[in-house]
Amino acid sequence: MNLDFRMIVEDNFEECVGLFVREDQPFVAPNMRSLAQAYLNPEAVPRAIYVEDVMVGFMMYLVDRGSGELYLWRFMIDKGQQGKGYGTAALAYLERIARAEPGIVRMKLSTSPANANGIKVYTRFGFVDTGILDDGEEVFVKELR
Repeated sequence: MNLDFRMIVEDNFEECVGLFVREDQPFVAPNMRSLAQAYLNPEAVPRAIYVEDVMVGFMMYLVDRGSGELYLWRFMIDKGQQGKGYGTAALAYLERIARAEPGIVRMKLSTSPANANGIKVYTRFGFVDTGILDDGEEVFVKELR
């Protein structure tokens, strides 16, 4: 599978904000909100997830060298592209990015306790529930070193 992350630019902006999860997955903010937050937070790294030349999802992360963490802030695969392994492949691509960042020793994310499908993907990928709730969301980490 030829998966990569690409910057959101004028040519793919509309496509990105037109991606949505299924109605039974209300756990991720719309991509428009994420892009607005990225505009306000210059440390945020928003990326479109592509397989070949098809945009299949969106991811936004932060690299915090002070804590040694890459924080997965937003992550979604479009409702029409789910169930094809793209989520797991995108996490693997993000892990390669994290491992290449000097000083990054773990990946971290948080999600709603009701996000059973997401939690299944995360734990299968190696994320561990810390037992910590942050603003009502379960915090998961994956140690890299």
